[in-house]
Amino acid sequence: TTTLTVTNGVSADSTFSCKVSSTEWNIVDEKTLITLNVFAVVFEDKTVLTAQEQTITCSMTGLSETATVVWNNPTGSVITSTQNDYTIAVGVASEGAQDSVLSIGITALTALTTTSPFTCVVTSGEYADSEASSNTMTLTTLTFAVEPKPMEVKEATPAVLSCVITGITEVLSAASWTDSSSDVALTDGDDFTIVAGTYNPGTNSQNYHPDSD
Repeated sequence: TTTLTVTNGVSADSTFSCKVSSTEWNIVDEKTLITLNVFAVVFEDKTVLTAQEQTITCSMTGLSETATVVWNNPTGSVITSTQNDYTIAVGVASEGAQDSVLSIGITALTALTTTSPFTCVVTSGEYADSEASSNTMTLTTLTFAVEPKPMEVKEATPAVLSCVITGITEVLSAASWTDSSSDVALTDGDDFTIVAGTYNPGTNSQNYHPDSD
């Protein structure tokens, strides 16, 4: 067996020639064409909530036929389509593109650590001798929490109380402040200024507070 290694990697489909000579077979520079097809895989890190089923997608382009895709869980074990709380949609190549989607149920999500690696292993569906491509992403799971920020201030001094909401991926749909003794909602006015705060995608949190005048 004679081999050619493309050491710098390949970025586009290519064709090479294997040229051989054999004295005993009276062959001189007999040329055989070999096709090298190149595909790409996009498998990005994702941050999700554990309150609802989530999906992660292994997207492939440049395929010549539908690829074989195997999913591995954070421990390295193969995930099957019949495994509890996991569902796999392998997908079919169309115009060279194929999406393989792993759905993860709430039970499986809550059992994960905060950051968990998932791997999709892609193998050519046309050329059986092709090496498998192992691609890994990190799934970060968020837990919802409301953290109060109590204060102690001098008498007759304006005070700012706040609560930090964490484990969110978008601005809060609603929030309000109440007087706990009567549970009556506070509103902007002479005594209070309520600030909804700004959602911070970097920390997946929102700081919500009223300003007491």
